[in-house]
Amino acid sequence: MRFSVSFAKIIAATALAAMIAACSSSSPARPDRGPAIAQPDYPQPEDGQYARPDDAPFRETDRYDRRNFIEPPHMDEEPVRVGLLLPFSADNEAARRVASAMFDAAQLAVFDAGDQRFLLIPKDTRGNAEGAASAARSALSDGAEIILGPLFSESVESAAAVTRAAETPMIAFSSDLTAAGDGVFLLSFPPELEVARVTEFVMNQEMTRFGVLAPRTEYGDRVSGAFAEEVFARGGVIVHEERYEQDPDAMLEPAKRLARYSKEIIPLEMRHEYEGDRTEPLPANASAEAGYTQGFQAVLMPEQGTLLRALAPLLPYYNVDINRVKILGISAWNNPRLTREPALRGGWFAAPDPEITRSFENHYAGAFGSPPPRLASLAYDATLLSARLAATQRRRGRFSVESIADPNGYFGADGLFRLNPDGTVDRGLAILEIQPGGIQTVDPAPRSFAPAY
Repeated sequence: MRFSVSFAKIIAATALAAMIAACSSSSPARPDRGPAIAQPDYPQPEDGQYARPDDAPFRETDRYDRRNFIEPPHMDEEPVRVGLLLPFSADNEAARRVASAMFDAAQLAVFDAGDQRFLLIPKDTRGNAEGAASAARSALSDGAEIILGPLFSESVESAAAVTRAAETPMIAFSSDLTAAGDGVFLLSFPPELEVARVTEFVMNQEMTRFGVLAPRTEYGDRVSGAFAEEVFARGGVIVHEERYEQDPDAMLEPAKRLARYSKEIIPLEMRHEYEGDRTEPLPANASAEAGYTQGFQAVLMPEQGTLLRALAPLLPYYNVDINRVKILGISAWNNPRLTREPALRGGWFAAPDPEITRSFENHYAGAFGSPPPRLASLAYDATLLSARLAATQRRRGRFSVESIADPNGYFGADGLFRLNPDGTVDRGLAILEIQPGGIQTVDPAPRSFAPAY
């Protein structure tokens, strides 16, 4: 499968904002002649195609013959070959659109880097695990020294088996932490980072008691579990948690039950079965020692879009004083339409700094005529990071774990990030607040990481 390149649009882009760079490095100059984006169409070698002794064990690297590596005729030097695995022909139309935008962003990064030796090799994963493994082998047979992508967790797991066997690093775009490590890095937006950042911030505001109202989904499990760990590690308490099916009618009773735990003082024995408001007066010794606890000061609500706009008003409807109780959310709250929901006013969430992401969005829109989807920045950062390493590191170690996992991190399209030796990612996130006049930054994203030990 061949992919066309929007050379004219890219070269016409004048802004080089949001360029990724190692925190201690400067950006390279753009050369007169741009780098290449390959259109490979080589057959994938089959097991045992290349000669070896009959008694020798087959190795993944035996598949790949340097004689078949891509050698663009216009390149005077040995190219830096970088594979890019994306679901260009996935069954899902939305996935195909995202793949196209991520490829555009990767092309933009190639030209921003301006390295004449850089060769981007796009491969189609077809949006499934089998296609991802095939795409990884095809990229490696074309000579890829590092693999960027794939996108979906099943595809990452499948492609990783190929790249690990070939001892080739991969920077994937999934947030499934089980795939990280052993040469696989996850450049993504894991919800655990957002949860940690907003929890740290809210507890620094002297809030220690929390409620949780989360969907009964795998994502809800992941977010609520991370929140509980962060709260308990910092000495806080989850007063009460409710889960719901993602249907407006199914949200009513869980929201009503949670609302009862916003009372200033509640009996401990009723924390798991609260049948209604207390009518008898509280005793004078209504303390924790006497069997009482205080209600929550903030509620984590990891929902988004239409469902969030249906869920949020239920708390004030069931008499939660949202002027006193802080609502906490996720990065998907960075949506201007949510500013029209009164129940979310003053809500906090962690996300990339809007001023930083706006630079990339403008850069991309200037090249391609439309704003990028959120995931496009991942392809941009991974591609430009690869180009930076190729330009500053020796060939033998330029894509080693030590080179990729620079503890100082990098400054990319979404701000500060760092890939760790275990394959996970750290990100510098801002704390944003929803207000009727717009989404405001209340705590900026950090500009450097604390030393990693």
